[in-house]
Amino acid sequence: MRGGRRAALPPSGWSPPERLPDGVSGAVVLFREENTGRTVRFDCSDLPVSPPVRDWLVRRLAERAGARSGVKRATSFRTGYQVVRDFARVLAHCEPSPGRPADITAGHIKAFKARYEDPQTRRTCVARLRIVLRGCTELPEAARRELFETRLPVKQVSEQVTAYSEDDWQQIMTALRRDVRLCRDRIRNGIHLLERLRAGDLGGDSPNAEPARLLDLFARTGDLPRQSDGGGTPAVQRCGGVTALVRMLTLSQQEATAFALLLSILTAENIGTVAKWPAAHARPDGSGDGAVAVALVEQRKPRRGPDREQRVAAVEDLPVSLRTVLERVQEDEPLFHSPLQIYELLLELTSPARLISGLTGAFVHRRLANPTKSDALWSDEIRVERWARTRGFPPAKLAREDGPPGIDVRRIRQTALEIQRRPVSHATRTLRDHYLRRSRTVRDQSKHVVAEALHEEVGKAREAAKVVVLPSRLLDLAAEELDTAAAEAGLEPTTLKNMLSGELDTAVVSCRDHRDSPHAPPGVACPASFLHSCLNCPNARALPHQLPIQVALHDRLEALRPNMDPALWDMRYATPLARLSDILGHYSAAEREHARGSATDRHHTLITSLLDGRTDVR
Repeated sequence: MRGGRRAALPPSGWSPPERLPDGVSGAVVLFREENTGRTVRFDCSDLPVSPPVRDWLVRRLAERAGARSGVKRATSFRTGYQVVRDFARVLAHCEPSPGRPADITAGHIKAFKARYEDPQTRRTCVARLRIVLRGCTELPEAARRELFETRLPVKQVSEQVTAYSEDDWQQIMTALRRDVRLCRDRIRNGIHLLERLRAGDLGGDSPNAEPARLLDLFARTGDLPRQSDGGGTPAVQRCGGVTALVRMLTLSQQEATAFALLLSILTAENIGTVAKWPAAHARPDGSGDGAVAVALVEQRKPRRGPDREQRVAAVEDLPVSLRTVLERVQEDEPLFHSPLQIYELLLELTSPARLISGLTGAFVHRRLANPTKSDALWSDEIRVERWARTRGFPPAKLAREDGPPGIDVRRIRQTALEIQRRPVSHATRTLRDHYLRRSRTVRDQSKHVVAEALHEEVGKAREAAKVVVLPSRLLDLAAEELDTAAAEAGLEPTTLKNMLSGELDTAVVSCRDHRDSPHAPPGVACPASFLHSCLNCPNARALPHQLPIQVALHDRLEALRPNMDPALWDMRYATPLARLSDILGHYSAAEREHARGSATDRHHTLITSLLDGRTDVR
């Protein structure tokens, strides 16, 4: 689903952040992160190239640091900065070293590629240099072709990011559900207590009156009464202290992180994208009471670039039927399977924090520490590593097989996508070639499914091609002991006798009973095609006296193959030919050759009628 914000002009007096504070010759690029406002300084003054080439590389980096670039974090910008430094070192060691950008040749680009022995490293670094130099008109045409038009090494699928096992997944989900349940009950109780006070339902002698008044003060001012040392007053201490009172109306950072992780799991979105969700959203289903409950939430993926970073995520509820089934297991079980219900609960629990702080994010929470800036008490920043540490999960790199799983947001999304098996904020090709392709579980399941399908199709083909062939030995036995031969053939004696006399012949085989057909109701004459259905019927029996017409039909079908459209021939005649080949395989080459010479004009006329469709019931 596509979407985004309305186009708007910058506010009055706005100017873009300075990227070259000392000009190009100063060789310093400033990168400002959009989300945090942090500015990072990248010094290019020591690049070992001539000043014109250095200034050119600085200009390319400065353009990449602009608002139109898809780079939004300093760590991402640093990869481009590092590849520029590597490129400058290569140029410095080349003979001759270019004095101007126009002096760069295809040989310089080849030398840069040769710097990296590992194909995957070479692929990554060349791709990064392409990004830095894309659209540059100062790069000579020969160097441009060598950089942009040569094929990169094939990207290998990384198997380092694997899905969690079922046991590890349940441990993570249990911890997340516990956090959500605890903060839900706590904040709902606090909101209810505040509502009772404001409605006048709490008398002065009520034990809940004093904490309710403190909550009211906190909701109006954003803080509680404090002593000179920053601690709570005696009244605050009597009601449990600052922490207990603040947490009655606000989430902790760890609890906000639990919500973000749970929403990332249920939606399979990147947690970095989910963490920036706003509280404002649209409900196309009206009040939410319709059959399809969904909230449309605006989100950003800066890596897509300024033209495609804004999009709309559909946060859906469970179908009514599935919600009913889950409610039978546990009353709040649907909550932990519904992205919409989790999102709505999050907005409910963070609404007091938004009213107090004026922030608009969905994950607003209050820190208990007293940082230098008072406005930093309120935040919507999540910290996955801190949540994991406080919940007993080790860092991903230190996790042991016999201990709790390490929390890795990449593995969380990998697991969610393997469960959902549908693209989320990416193309179907990305899901298939990147996420599912590197999954051992998906590959094993795919092999199993393909093997089952192939086995089933081979079985069908063999069964379809199999017609019961009565051998000459059985017919000789029937001439002396009809009942014994009929019992061996699984037929009634009268039926076998009529087959031997030719009374039950169809076009190329015999029919046990044309009024007991799988192609028609019992008692109704079979309307099936002699060519396409008789050879795939349990009633069909092939006898030696039918071998001449079977060989002739087989030869005619083979003769048609080079004279027809291949697809049309396959559709019409591939299956009958395979069934005839199975029948002919019961006879020796000499028997087939003798039968070929025994075919009569009547046989050929009948074959022509079969192929023209004149024998089929209209």
